[in-house]
Amino acid sequence: MLARANDADVIVVGAGPAGAALAYFLAERGRHVILLDKTAFPRDKTCGDCLSPRALRVLSTMSPLDDLHAAGCRINRVWVVAPNGRTLQAPLRTADDLPGFALIVPRFRLDELVRRRAVDAGVDFRAPWHVTDLFADEGQIAGVRAAGPGGTIDLRARVVVIGTGASTALLERAGLIAEKLAVVRAARAYYENVRGLSDTMEIYLHSVPMPGYGWVFPTSSTTANVGVGYGTPSRLPARDLPLTAMRDFVRAPAIAARLDGAHPAGAAKAYPHIVDFSPARAAMPGLMLVGEACGLVHPLTGEGIDAALESSELAAEVIAEGFARGETADRIASKYRRLLRDRFLRVYRNAGRVRDWLGQRWPLNRLIAAAAHCEDVRDLFVQTVLGGIDPSPLLSPRVLMRIALG
Repeated sequence: MLARANDADVIVVGAGPAGAALAYFLAERGRHVILLDKTAFPRDKTCGDCLSPRALRVLSTMSPLDDLHAAGCRINRVWVVAPNGRTLQAPLRTADDLPGFALIVPRFRLDELVRRRAVDAGVDFRAPWHVTDLFADEGQIAGVRAAGPGGTIDLRARVVVIGTGASTALLERAGLIAEKLAVVRAARAYYENVRGLSDTMEIYLHSVPMPGYGWVFPTSSTTANVGVGYGTPSRLPARDLPLTAMRDFVRAPAIAARLDGAHPAGAAKAYPHIVDFSPARAAMPGLMLVGEACGLVHPLTGEGIDAALESSELAAEVIAEGFARGETADRIASKYRRLLRDRFLRVYRNAGRVRDWLGQRWPLNRLIAAAAHCEDVRDLFVQTVLGGIDPSPLLSPRVLMRIALG
């Protein structure tokens, strides 16, 4: 019996930024890609909506940033309030050749923009199609089983990529996760008629569980994404607690005064962040994981869009080169695991150390005080907030001494 031909070179499951960007990069290289999502687009996604300079660097390789500017709000400065009320304001200075600003773009708009770029590049996008399982052939993943408007079908490809974010149901059904992954918690709501918004992202290190922070991120001159994120990675269920933390945050006197006259555009929504990155779990023959599906969320800031996009860049490079050179599925998976490890593992481990050492009220008060009058500490702090550097210099003896002195 002849083996059935592949339906595509690559099947990507999940059309968020990670999946859609990967599909785009591969289509630009001439590969036939099927992109599947269980939800019709455009659709909303609960998130803090911040596109860091790292995220903007990747997105700028897909399209000019004009569309993103039109869809969101440019951020040039950060304003931080310490637990004791002391404030710090600083410009968004970036390292290397990264853009010198951030953008706040609601995911309803961002995800649709990236998906459209993928479709324009030739990606075969299909939704709503719910991938229910993976199947293997000759010792490697060979395709997916999906349910959609036409019933249930099997689709085959040389590589399957999963970019389903914090949704782990498919990974669990496929036996790729042996235990619950470590998560932190967050919640957000959109507010309208917010006064005093500018080109500044506001971060509040008070009135939230520690380690954690609250935020007011402008999405326009009068609207903002308001939310909280907190927690040491835990495997314990806590689905209702983020909404409680969100309620307490917006009721705190300082935040209530900041939002005086504003009103939520809808109910607050809670969401988990998977902060359980393991390169070993990121790929196996015929299968790759990108973005939050493999735990690529910054352990200190909770930011995940930039790492999702960067992992998609790496995956596209490995897949395209592997196909061109005739490499085995095992070789492609091994190269991808190594690249992810080299790019993220040390940085994320150090971010976890910084969170554990400095993520409480007293150290944060001293850190903000030191940053207010010491330029190099301020730059380190801002770069850490943006996720653009390995944050371990914050734990160097010299910087810790300056933090202790305030």
